[in-house]
Amino acid sequence: GTLGRDTITQAITMTTTPTTKASNTEATKQGPPPSAVEFEPPLACVRRILKNSLPASTNVGKDASAAFARSTGIFIIYLTACANDFARENRRQTITANDVLAAVKELEFDEMSADLQKFLEQYREAEKSKKVAKAAAKKEAEDEETKLSTPVSVKSKEAAPDTEMKDDATDEEKEDDATHGDDGDSEVQAMEE
Repeated sequence: GTLGRDTITQAITMTTTPTTKASNTEATKQGPPPSAVEFEPPLACVRRILKNSLPASTNVGKDASAAFARSTGIFIIYLTACANDFARENRRQTITANDVLAAVKELEFDEMSADLQKFLEQYREAEKSKKVAKAAAKKEAEDEETKLSTPVSVKSKEAAPDTEMKDDATDEEKEDDATHGDDGDSEVQAMEE
């Protein structure tokens, strides 16, 4: 492999010092902050993974959980270093998912490659679906806002009530005409005068 045993040994030696809350506080006061080499995933997450992957009858001690957490941190650092090598070989500073997949193969975890590739495809599809749904929701909100903010023309507002009034007046005039025998022209002439 590109990294070899020296990198693993270096990662293990840099992480063998146990970290406690007191030692982290003292290290922060006396020196630089803890490096990325001291990374450990949260113990609760490690325990959940162990619980879900082991038979229900299996118990895991606290020291074993801590060892799994430390091992996980070391593996992540090692995988990251290997993926970073692939990114640099391609003259990039950003590690891509393909770099991680290549690193997994390089570290001879070929049996995991198919599952990781499948997960990656599902993840990308889910992200694409989210993006499409977000764009559709945004477009729908813009359309709704456009409907609400579009002013109805003044002419159409005024025309509608006048038309109704004229229709009502016409009906009343028709009733008056029918009862009084008047054609309605005399009232219009009287109003104009």
